[in-house]
Amino acid sequence: MRPLIVRFGLGAIGTVYVALGVASARVALLGARDREAGVSGALRFLLRQPLGPKLLLAVLAGVTGLAIVRLAEAFGRSRRRGALARAGLALNAAGYSLLAWTAARLLWRIRRSDASLERSGIVWLLGVGWGPALIELVGAGVFLGGAYEALQGIARKFPFRRAIRPRALAPLLIGIARFGLLARGLVLAALGWFVFRAARDLDPDGVRTIGGALGAFSKTALGPLFAGIVALGLAAYGVYVWMLMLLSRKV
Repeated sequence: MRPLIVRFGLGAIGTVYVALGVASARVALLGARDREAGVSGALRFLLRQPLGPKLLLAVLAGVTGLAIVRLAEAFGRSRRRGALARAGLALNAAGYSLLAWTAARLLWRIRRSDASLERSGIVWLLGVGWGPALIELVGAGVFLGGAYEALQGIARKFPFRRAIRPRALAPLLIGIARFGLLARGLVLAALGWFVFRAARDLDPDGVRTIGGALGAFSKTALGPLFAGIVALGLAAYGVYVWMLMLLSRKV
């Protein structure tokens, strides 16, 4: 049952990333009127598609199942996982839970409060003595994780290359996977830097979402074109996750 839940969850995550990349690229490259970027914008984009409510419900179910599995793995009795691995699984579970809540809020039109749960938590942490140091540590971890993922996209050898059928598609799909890992790594590194800087400056407004990171990319010297390319890379990462789902691999 667990492998089936994980594969279904990977399919949902891949769908969200493809929608995220397409919706964000439309804003960056084509100047689309829908200015809501990031995960919320991606989920709204899915909701507007034919059979959108059913598609979003499937995403909600898949992400919820994946969050439960990762939470069970984080606090399970397996002796093979160290404290760092368990912490990573717990963070994954928290992220998937937040994504599931965002999907549920849009699906059932739950009114969003003025102060988001994430921002309220950051404000509280910045107000306690050990909070800023903890947030800096999290930001540094996210930055390093993003840098590592970007390097994987550049230099990683994919062991499942031989499992791709037909084999003629392998170079194309591996190229898409590399592009996706590089783009997602850049976004994660940017998010980590924003979190670290917000903790250093004691400024909760300095924390950015994925949409905020892409917006920051568009304001660099490379302009909206760079943000659009990174957004398309996020869609490529979604395709990579679909590959992992079909090949029964972990992400």
